[in-house]
Amino acid sequence: MESDIEEITPSSPRDFVNTILIAGTLLYLILLLTSRTLRFWTKYYLYNLCYPAIGFISIPFILLKPGDADNVKWPAFFTRLTVKHLFGIKVSAEGLEHLVSDTPYIIVCNHQSTIDHIAMMEFWPKRCTIMMKNSVKYAGPMGIAAILCGVIFVNRTNRDKAKEVLEKTVKTIKDQNAKVWVFPEGTRKLCKTEPVSEKHGYLLPFKKGAFNLAVQAQVPVVPVVFSSQESFFSVRHNRFTSGEYTMNVLKPIPTTDMTLDDVPEFTEKVRNTMIDTFIEISDLKQTTCPK
Repeated sequence: MESDIEEITPSSPRDFVNTILIAGTLLYLILLLTSRTLRFWTKYYLYNLCYPAIGFISIPFILLKPGDADNVKWPAFFTRLTVKHLFGIKVSAEGLEHLVSDTPYIIVCNHQSTIDHIAMMEFWPKRCTIMMKNSVKYAGPMGIAAILCGVIFVNRTNRDKAKEVLEKTVKTIKDQNAKVWVFPEGTRKLCKTEPVSEKHGYLLPFKKGAFNLAVQAQVPVVPVVFSSQESFFSVRHNRFTSGEYTMNVLKPIPTTDMTLDDVPEFTEKVRNTMIDTFIEISDLKQTTCPK
């Protein structure tokens, strides 16, 4: 007599994995709807993924003239084409006439977050490269693109190598008539808003490398100040919405006849000017940094 009981097929490892993936996806979507922190980090992670993708897309174009300072125009073009539209971030600029020059100069700029890149790529000057920390060269497609763009890498943990890089950069400036973009704070300061009475907290202390470079090459320093992004981007408050910020380009400051002995005073003078500009162009009414 034949059995009417159907044979039960045991679950395969593949079925188990699919179940875990489905359950994990549903849990993630639920948390995404309920957790502001998760929404922030998801959006910020996707934002930062744009740059390796742009580096990858740019590589074939950069290979036409590897190492040339003008190669940054390719990642700048693809950034303008995509990132600001995807994330709803508008940028405006004042003083752009100070970037239009056939002679070299050193740009010194405050650095709040990777959101700064949108304005940088929007208004990137011709024949300009950038100084970055050494670890960026190992950052996948973005690192490869950076190398091919002639980016200047600095090892901040090795003073002798950093000095050697500065000497080579002076030669590059003179030989290629190139401009260099430097973040003298040395790192991003994600919270830049403190009471005006403590205004020196707005920018981190400046490292002197950019100013040594300008004096050794006898080229002007052009300060660039990004206004506060706190109203639409804040790590402290898990905020990442659409918004707008300003890039203010100040008048070039000559270094003619300066020596390295003048650098400390020169550095503080430029920093104070940039802090005053930051306060002037930013809306700082509702934001203070924790102690």
